[in-house]
Amino acid sequence: MPRKDAPEFYYSKSRDAYRKRLRNPVTGKWDIEVWGKTKAIAREKADWRQAELDAMGMDGQLHVWQYAARWYELNTVNLSSKGRANHKNAINNHICPVIGHMLLAEVKPDDIKAVMAAAGSLSKSTQQKIVTTLKMVFSAAEDSDLILKSPCRNIKAGGRKAVEKKPLTQAQQRTVLEELKGERIYPFILLCLLCGLRREEAFALQWDCVHLDDAAPYIEVRRAIRWESNQPVVSEQLKSDAAERNIPVPDLLRDALRALPHEGDYVCHIEGGRPYSESAYRRAWEAVTGREVRPVTYTSARTGKEVCVRLKLGDKVPFRRYCAAFDFHFSPHQLRHTYITELILSGTPLKRVQYLAGHSSVKLTLDVYAHLLDNAPADALQNVNDSFKHLRGSIEGTTEIDKV
Repeated sequence: MPRKDAPEFYYSKSRDAYRKRLRNPVTGKWDIEVWGKTKAIAREKADWRQAELDAMGMDGQLHVWQYAARWYELNTVNLSSKGRANHKNAINNHICPVIGHMLLAEVKPDDIKAVMAAAGSLSKSTQQKIVTTLKMVFSAAEDSDLILKSPCRNIKAGGRKAVEKKPLTQAQQRTVLEELKGERIYPFILLCLLCGLRREEAFALQWDCVHLDDAAPYIEVRRAIRWESNQPVVSEQLKSDAAERNIPVPDLLRDALRALPHEGDYVCHIEGGRPYSESAYRRAWEAVTGREVRPVTYTSARTGKEVCVRLKLGDKVPFRRYCAAFDFHFSPHQLRHTYITELILSGTPLKRVQYLAGHSSVKLTLDVYAHLLDNAPADALQNVNDSFKHLRGSIEGTTEIDKV
């Protein structure tokens, strides 16, 4: 126990930071340390940590649901709305329903496996998000001396294989551009398909990063958008360091961008030149999904009854000014996927594809697109023949297997 006359903070020259100690309700010792660059920061962190400790019962135990909720409040403040939603979904819908009632210190690896078993029917990517949240929550508990060892160290995601998203065919690409020309979402479609921008990069692109008058026109990817409570927040925080890149603008895109009205700073914008809110994006994307061949249900104004019709290509879409034109479904990511696929099929060097795609490594590019690299049987036949030419004559002339 600290002396009564001991100072509240201890300053470490080597760490250039202030330390404040708290009593550990599990051990009874003053062995919980909180550090901050200033006394104010150290005190604020200590208050947060003390709130965690106060949530513990008289026996010095904390339930998983209590700590997970506290961890979420403390550690997701600076994340994007999507990142926070992923953690919230994992905690509320997958972790707490299985082990939320348990004491934090009593959770064993088998209990973590039970969480993953309950999520066994989900996709591998969804399971990976659950694993990530589990590891972050229990690692934080370990760092806070609330548990001796994280039970999540060797846990891995399983799950069913995600459905492969195929790139658009060249005919589908032409259909998309022809049908959506004139729609507010059209500049976004162009940037994703012809520059391979991610959704958050395209909506954050501003005219100061578009260089159309250079001998080799290009755009700079320097900003990304995220949505906080539906409102756009544009920052220079990209997905990774590799996401910052300069992308050449093909001739047909240069002409299309020049023809766009410069209303405000953003290439893709809503009324008044403002960046897209999340709801505005979803409304604009309805120009895409609304053109898909699909069943449409609506209430007849004449009879008041619900009517369901299955649209065919060329049919007028009820209550819309356009007709059904897409007998295929696609997402913004598939437009980017199409861009990268076309680069590879055109013989673009893989290292350049990695750079233009904003991938952090060539391995990432290979993991997704390796099947495109001359792997068709007809293309590979000559390679296989050359590999085994030393065996020519060893098999020729053999017509049947010797009988024993």
